[in-house]
Parts: sequence; structure tokens; C-alpha cells
Amino acid sequence: MTAESSTIAGLLTPLAPGAIALIGLAGPATETILRRILRKHQGDGPVTLRDRRPSFCRIVDRGKVLDDAVVVRIDRDGLMTAELNTHGGVRIAQRTLLLLADCGARIVDGQAFCRTQDTSNPVEQAVDRALLDAASRRLTRWLLAQRMLLPGFLSGWTSLSDQQRADFRRSSDAAVRLVGGLHVAVVGPPNAGKSTLANRLIGSDRVITSDQAGTTRDWVSETALVCGWPVTLTDTAGLRETNCAIEAEAIRRGRARAQQADAIIIVIDAALPTAVQQQQTSDVLATLPLHVPKLLAQNKCDLPGAAAATIPNVPCCPISALSGRGTDDLEKRLASILALDRLGDSKPAAFLPGQLP
Repeated sequence: MTAESSTIAGLLTPLAPGAIALIGLAGPATETILRRILRKHQGDGPVTLRDRRPSFCRIVDRGKVLDDAVVVRIDRDGLMTAELNTHGGVRIAQRTLLLLADCGARIVDGQAFCRTQDTSNPVEQAVDRALLDAASRRLTRWLLAQRMLLPGFLSGWTSLSDQQRADFRRSSDAAVRLVGGLHVAVVGPPNAGKSTLANRLIGSDRVITSDQAGTTRDWVSETALVCGWPVTLTDTAGLRETNCAIEAEAIRRGRARAQQADAIIIVIDAALPTAVQQQQTSDVLATLPLHVPKLLAQNKCDLPGAAAATIPNVPCCPISALSGRGTDDLEKRLASILALDRLGDSKPAAFLPGQLP
């Protein structure tokens, strides 16, 4: 078997637009292939890669720049591997894999690649597995940071103060829920703009919108980004009394999804009289579980005469789902509710329950 044929490459992150694409390369021809395809970010000279130190460089295919990338070379007791962090567009990831194949690497799927990495570091193994499902650039970057931070932090656990341990456990609680999968339900009366808000947070028109009440006849779930963090967002049928058996079943299913959510966004039409807004919010709250945190999105705040009602004990956020006004603030508030603001690239946190001391 030649060095090239025993060298493998695999995509270690989902093939999805917008995220970082992490491509692994491992085997005896790793350094030879890297010398062929990498050039300095400034100029056309070869790149000097130091062990476990990220290098910003360019991936070059037949003299043409394919992408800018951050590359890390890792020597694991003689097993040479490399991680190529490219932009996450589907085309870039596929072209990079084709280039590696042209250089002699055998392309394998992510799971197969991870199984070849014989590392005694359980955190590195856990990061590799988690990266296979990382649905956003933000989460990918955070997981890669934990690969470097977490082992050293845990090895010094006995020397930490009680406050440091408590802070770590709070951050870890948020991280475990994030990596396990966060769910947010969008609820409210018909025509409040739930589907428009869902589409904005998802980043594409995946949910049908209409001025006609009852357009959403079942819950629709898609991955949305909240301050860059991935969450599963569920748009539900409008909550109202109805004689339609199909719509009634859709409402029942939507309430069931809300029961299982980590947070609930209640969408209300701010162009309605404040008394109507308050009544609608009270009616919706009466159908929702008490234990799930809630955020009130007062939609259509940019319309003439719009006035946000004050709702006790529920944080409120005026927005326009159509124009995007106020949605950045809504994301920040939602991230805080989900405790995602406790996570940072320089702050260690366990992301699996078994990693907690």
C-alpha cells in the first residue's frame, strides 16, 4: 500500500452553507500533500506548519487560490494529521476534498475518519464526534477552542477555587444543553407574524406566510441561528378556538412541542390595541407550561399606531419580523434566556455530562 493510498481525508462538519467546514487529513502522505496545496497568505512561498499551532494560509489548486484557511498540523506519536478549517460553503468543501483526492488521499466519511484517530485524549475524541453534527460556524469555532482549553483546565481541577468550579459548572450546564440540541417554540395567535419571524431567524423562506389565518397547519422545525448558536426552531399553528378538526389537531401538536421546548417565543401583533395584546398574551400564557422560560416578541412595531403592551413577568422585545428591526436584540435576549451568553472561546466548559468532575 502506498503512502498516498493509506492517507485519508474526510469532512468532519455537516455539509451546510454558512458554517466552517473542518476537513481532516491523516496518514503518511499528509505533509507531502500539505506542501503541494498550501501557500503563505501573503506571497507564494511555502507554509511552515508548527505542531498544534494554527497557521493562516491559502489553499491553492493548480496555481489558483481555492480558499483562505486556518490549518493545524498535529503529530500524535508519529501519526501525522492535519485539520483544514475552510469557509463552509458547500462548493468550497467539495472542491477541497476533490483537491485532496487528486493529491492521492482517499476520501472517507467523517465517522470513518474519526475512528482512525487513535488519541488517548478523551476531550479530543469527544470534540471530533461533536463536530460531525455542529450546525454553525459559531459552534464549530467554540468546540475547536474547547479541544485546546478543556484538558488543561480539568487537569488542574483540584487547585481551583469554589467560585471557579461553580462558574465552570454553570457554563457547562449551558454547553451540555447546546450540544445536546436546544429547542425553541414560536407560538401566538394567528396573523401575529410567527412564520415571518421564524423565516428571518432561519435565514430563508422555509415556512409559508399568508395574511389568511390558519395558514400554518402543523409545526415546522428548522435550524436557526441565535447569535450564531444553532437551535431547532419550531413554528407552530396559531392558537385560537376553531371548529376545523385539522387546525385543532395542529394547535394541539404545537402546544405539545412547546411543552418540550427549552424556551418559547410568544409573538403578538403590536399594531392591535394594547388591551387586545394583553388579552391575547394572557390567553396564550394560560396554555403554556410554567417551567419553560418565555420571551414576548411584540411584532409589527414599525407600523403606524403600534404600541407595545406591558406584560408582567415576561421580558418583552419590540420587533418587525418583516424588516428585521429589533431582531438582533431579540436574539441577544433569547441567548441570555438559554444561558448561551455564558459560553466563550476563551472560557472552558464541559459539553458532555461525563466530562464534569
